[in-house]
Amino acid sequence: MAKTPRVSRLLEIVSLLQAGQGWTAPALAARFGMSRTRVFNDIRALKDAGVPVQSSPSGYRIDPSFFLPALQLSVGELLALLFPEESFGVPGGNGEMLRSARCKLLSCLPRPVRASAEELMARTSVALPTAGVNRDVFEEVRAAVAERRRIAIVYSGRGTHPLRRLEVDPYGVAFRKHAWYLVAYSVTHREVRKFRVSRIGAVEPTPLHFTVPKDFSLEAFFAGSWYVFGGEPQEIAIRFSPAIARLIRERVPHPGQTVQTFSDGTLFYRAPVRNLDEVAWWLVQYGAEAEVVYPPALREKVIALALGVLRAHDVKDVRPRTPYPEAPTVPTHLAGEPKPPPPRA
Repeated sequence: MAKTPRVSRLLEIVSLLQAGQGWTAPALAARFGMSRTRVFNDIRALKDAGVPVQSSPSGYRIDPSFFLPALQLSVGELLALLFPEESFGVPGGNGEMLRSARCKLLSCLPRPVRASAEELMARTSVALPTAGVNRDVFEEVRAAVAERRRIAIVYSGRGTHPLRRLEVDPYGVAFRKHAWYLVAYSVTHREVRKFRVSRIGAVEPTPLHFTVPKDFSLEAFFAGSWYVFGGEPQEIAIRFSPAIARLIRERVPHPGQTVQTFSDGTLFYRAPVRNLDEVAWWLVQYGAEAEVVYPPALREKVIALALGVLRAHDVKDVRPRTPYPEAPTVPTHLAGEPKPPPPRA
């Protein structure tokens, strides 16, 4: 479970204890994925801030007479809190409404908690790099998602693909690898597809509405993708040198990955992926520190990218590569260091 920032966690604890369900220290620890000691520290911080937390055999509770002032937030301020676009590089975003909503929220906090929150906000910055997004296009797309309204988009694909007018039912928007994507049912293609929002030139609303399938979810749509692209699942295996083994271990885990560290510091990485191009783009940055074990198709893609870099920099002494032999079929549980021979009798 991802760790929750302390100020947000303290506010949530207040809400839980106000509900009167008798939250115990073990229950709170499990809820937030932390130790009981940290729970005790949080309870002590709330008491120090003047929150009347009471303890009993059934758990913690807050006196019913205690409450935080009601927030009078506008719809725009609520949306700004729920979707802080300033973190995702949307130009001309809702920064003013977000600041207003945060000021109102801070004014409701006890003084010690407010001081801690203000200090944390002043020393925290989130600005994810993203491709340029037209503010008007983004707002029209998001409005269509909320209204479940079919729209016509003028879209240009990758490279030099010509502009096309497509009618789509917008199911949702997702931020993946520095870019916003619209996930929608394409009437033209008769399937659910993703469209990079920065490539949408114009949006035209239609009078038609649609129903989102009950089994659709953005998480399921992107499940198994390395970043964005889909495809048939296949397993990859990479051998990383000790020099970058720690970087790989610190990377956000990919679903289903396995990591094995050998005695010499080499790291053997396996994971199921749905697209080899994205993995090749990721690997080429590590140069000689990463070696593709299998599949051969991934190895060929990495080699092609590396040769392209050399040609672009006018490197003349590139040796012709020899054909890459097919990797032998080895059971997953045997892909490790050889075991020492048994002792002699």
